[in-house]
Amino acid sequence: MPSILRINKRYVIILCAIALFLLISLIRMQKPYSAAPPLPIVNIPQYWPSPLEEAVCQPKIYVYEAPSTFQVPLSIRQGKCHESNYNSENILYNQLIDPTSTIHQLYVTQDPTEANLFFIPFFGSCYLYHCWSEHGWNWDERCDVDTKYVNPMMDMVIQQYPYWNQSQGRNHLMIHPMDKTFTYYANSHHRFSNATFLTTVGDKRPIWMTRHRYYRDIVIPSATRLIHHLQVDITKYLDDNGHPLNNKKRDIFVLFQGCCANTQVQDLYSNGIRSLIFQHFQHYRGYDIGEGVADLEYAAKLARAKYGLAPMGWTLDTTRIWEFMAFGVVPVVIADGIIEPFEMDVDWDSFIVRVRRDEVHRLDDILRNIDDTTYEYKRKKLWEYGRRVGLEMDAWHFIIRELCRMNEWNQPTNLHLGY
Repeated sequence: MPSILRINKRYVIILCAIALFLLISLIRMQKPYSAAPPLPIVNIPQYWPSPLEEAVCQPKIYVYEAPSTFQVPLSIRQGKCHESNYNSENILYNQLIDPTSTIHQLYVTQDPTEANLFFIPFFGSCYLYHCWSEHGWNWDERCDVDTKYVNPMMDMVIQQYPYWNQSQGRNHLMIHPMDKTFTYYANSHHRFSNATFLTTVGDKRPIWMTRHRYYRDIVIPSATRLIHHLQVDITKYLDDNGHPLNNKKRDIFVLFQGCCANTQVQDLYSNGIRSLIFQHFQHYRGYDIGEGVADLEYAAKLARAKYGLAPMGWTLDTTRIWEFMAFGVVPVVIADGIIEPFEMDVDWDSFIVRVRRDEVHRLDDILRNIDDTTYEYKRKKLWEYGRRVGLEMDAWHFIIRELCRMNEWNQPTNLHLGY
């Protein structure tokens, strides 16, 4: 009997030891690991993206001056065209010619003999937009744009100056922010096709290879009515850190105000993406989906939104992404194959969310699985860095960096921008 008790005690001790071991292991498994410290910031050239003020080069640009006999009148450029999405022509041009602007002071020269680049003051988008407005928005109307505008402009550039012929136009720039770029000028685009185009449409898909010329054109931001025409004062809605005023929260989980509620899955427009947005996500909790509201009401919604949908339409780019970025709304880009502006210098993935077309049906799951820390990282990056990409801020600095690389001008210099 005593031997049996000794054996039982031995087994009890062994079983207790095993149980204690398992308990300790379980506690260790549940105990969180100590937080890893952030890596130290080391200011050396191997990191990307590099500071904007550390320029690749600092070229000089000569801006041609076109006579009023054929130039689009200032009244039209400041009127009808100024409120359109093609206002980027005006904004970038004005930054070049304004003697008080940093862009003018850093890059522009009045002496064409010392210029590295030549800017053609071409307002083709404004010309066509005004033309369409005068003809009942008939998108096929051209108002003799080739004979009345393109040919006189190129006659001036080619015949009155020697610089186009010296390089066959390779060091010339012109802006055209419309989706079809040079194809609008069926009879004359060959005259300026050697120039570099600044365009709002960047597309990797083979279907648009005839319109986007890879490694020759530069994708730029688009203008928006709210930000660039009405120039809504964002400080009336957000504080210095991008948070809604009066300690309010961003209580709209997802925002989308745009065309078109009747889009079908099989439609070429948006590749069916917007059909899911309107037919399904419109009814989800926290989603504010509509076809458009008044400007100031929209601004108020932007200040309350966490995420903003930027789905493709006829083209991959969308102007509303620039409204989102201005108001600190994290953009959700749904446009497979898009080339965003200045991808060589801008870390887009640090402040946007990308959702592929074949994952759009999981949109809500994707966004709700983004934890608060990750969201705040993107929001802060967007507010402090992403907004600088826009037309009204550092677009020209980014354009110049791309031009330096395209021309293999590696002459580093500090622009002393102060940031």
